[in-house]
Amino acid sequence: MAAVVLVVNPLDALGDNQVKEKIAQGYTAINLKKLTFNSKVAAEIKRGKYNFVYLSPEVFMNNQKFTNLFHDTTFQDRLVLIVVDEAHLLYGWGMVKSGKAKKSSAHKRHGDRAVFRPSYGQICRQLMATQGIPILLLSATCRPQALEAIQKNLKIPDENIDIVRAELTRPEIRILRFPMKSSLKSVKDLTEMFGKKEDVKNEEVVPTLIYSGTRNATLEVMKVINAARGTPGGEYNPNSEVIRRYHAVTGDMEKEDVVEGYESGNFSCISCTMALGLGQNWKKVRRVIQIGRGDPSCIAQMIGRCGRDGRPGLAIMFVEPKRRFGLNTYGYIPINCDDLNYLHEQNREIDKGFPCCKCSNCAPEEANLLRANMRKLKVSNFEDSLDHPENLIHEPPLTADIPLKKSHRAQASKAQQLSPALKHLASILVEEFNILFYEKYGRARSFLPSKLFGFVEANYIAGEFDNIKGTKEIGDLIGGESMDGQLDMLYECVVKFKSSEEYQSHIQKEADYQDNLQREMDRILSLKKTRPTKQSLQPAEDDIIFTSSEREGIAAKPVEEEEAEERERLENKKKKAADEKRKREEKRIAEANAVIAAEEEKRKKSAEERQHREERRAAAADTGKATGGRKIVKRKEPTTSDLLAGGSQQKSRTPTKRAKSRVEIIDRDWLVIVQTRGLVTDIILVAHP
Repeated sequence: MAAVVLVVNPLDALGDNQVKEKIAQGYTAINLKKLTFNSKVAAEIKRGKYNFVYLSPEVFMNNQKFTNLFHDTTFQDRLVLIVVDEAHLLYGWGMVKSGKAKKSSAHKRHGDRAVFRPSYGQICRQLMATQGIPILLLSATCRPQALEAIQKNLKIPDENIDIVRAELTRPEIRILRFPMKSSLKSVKDLTEMFGKKEDVKNEEVVPTLIYSGTRNATLEVMKVINAARGTPGGEYNPNSEVIRRYHAVTGDMEKEDVVEGYESGNFSCISCTMALGLGQNWKKVRRVIQIGRGDPSCIAQMIGRCGRDGRPGLAIMFVEPKRRFGLNTYGYIPINCDDLNYLHEQNREIDKGFPCCKCSNCAPEEANLLRANMRKLKVSNFEDSLDHPENLIHEPPLTADIPLKKSHRAQASKAQQLSPALKHLASILVEEFNILFYEKYGRARSFLPSKLFGFVEANYIAGEFDNIKGTKEIGDLIGGESMDGQLDMLYECVVKFKSSEEYQSHIQKEADYQDNLQREMDRILSLKKTRPTKQSLQPAEDDIIFTSSEREGIAAKPVEEEEAEERERLENKKKKAADEKRKREEKRIAEANAVIAAEEEKRKKSAEERQHREERRAAAADTGKATGGRKIVKRKEPTTSDLLAGGSQQKSRTPTKRAKSRVEIIDRDWLVIVQTRGLVTDIILVAHP
């Protein structure tokens, strides 16, 4: 009876890669996917056709066909081992499912890690249903806390578990950490990594994997690299010979094309996310570039893709100089050279005969030299350049066409000069931060406190000292908190400085300076007002000619006389304004009277016409031609005084006729409303609204 080994993989690409390796070694293997797993394949597995069965957590947990197969007695008899690859994900996604880490910032920094989904955290439930079948959990980045949580979740007692710790040190990988000069979104720091097409041919480009935190960023990476290579627009070429991309929502056929094309050497680089960040055993990868800060276990998985054939590999981490909420809650890597764990690991590596470390911490000069000449790297000189970076200096310099755009952050005004008191405050802030840093981390080997908070940040705070109301303003000025308790400590220093005698003396000096400045400005303005004009300095024929000293004595007036002249000038200005206002009132009244006179004239003319019509009607009544027996009532005509006195209260005796109104604007303060109801006209003077 053929034995079957069941392997649960987080990525389909990882399963495909391992299936090829097993087939090459003479075994039979299959990778079960959601779209390819059917009843026929299930029957073949049940008959023992495949020695290794790879599948995703979703198929293992949520596929009914596989559930029926898994609990079948025939399959259980063939099953000899269950392997869970990348077992550290049981811990990570188990926490997500339980709600403890749904808002973890690590999920944002490694967007496509979400393709594993919480199904990986539920595998424990299915594994506990096995009938005494051994379980093998594999991981290269399983922290002590994760190991303890997995054992507790599987309910495995200590006597039933064996932990085998293999050698995980990869001395063939040279790790370089570079602070980013441009923004994380623009990823223009990659222009330093790739030379022009004329200098480095496509087939000479170092095989590289570039990891980004989001799917959109993978396209931006391709744009920057094609621009640096002098082939803008190449990112839209599906058959590019330089770079293609891979992420969680890439089509299945395209994923296969990318993997096969990279293995065949059709192109040299892949812009990818964590969807291609686990377990790939490609021996051709020479360089890995990680963009942005991230979870240490994820970064270890990504940079572990290079140098898998034992030859030198290069891992480059581009990190933001500062990032809000960028600290990790747990850490097991000592940063103090006096730490016992560090000393123990150092002695162990010496005993094992490992070569000297050449990371950017241990060999910063060589790291900077490599960064400055990275565009000169080729497949032909890659290994020699890693061992002897100085050889790159002799090659001709290369330049990039795209300028780097530096990141911007809040800063004080460049024109502002700090007073001695504020400079002293800046030095206090730096000193207190150094104390906080050394109390928490001890003496650092290469990561000094000045890289987190120095005089640049302290001067920003001192420059905006008067505007600081709490920790939020300090965080906005320095770009966030780089270690726990930093903002609270800085704000406490600011509060203490405000209550100090030095600050009170500084305030008094500032006030005295402002007073002196105002008095000097007033004196200069008064001199300008009393300064004689050129015409007054020209003497007339009968004028007396004064000497220069006498003229200066005449020009200089006492302060009391200057104040009297100023008061007289203000009085004249008020009188002039009052005269202008009176003239406007007179003009308004005259215009109102003109409107009233025009209306009176119009009314008289209308009355004459009406009287003429009445006379004709009376004549017709006498002759019996037009009245037809109707009674004619002659109404009394209102006078002008009646209209002005109470015109607005008069009512029309002909209610069937609608009133007609018009408005005339006299000026910006008054309106005249003329309202006509039949033969009655009202004139109303109202204030402008």
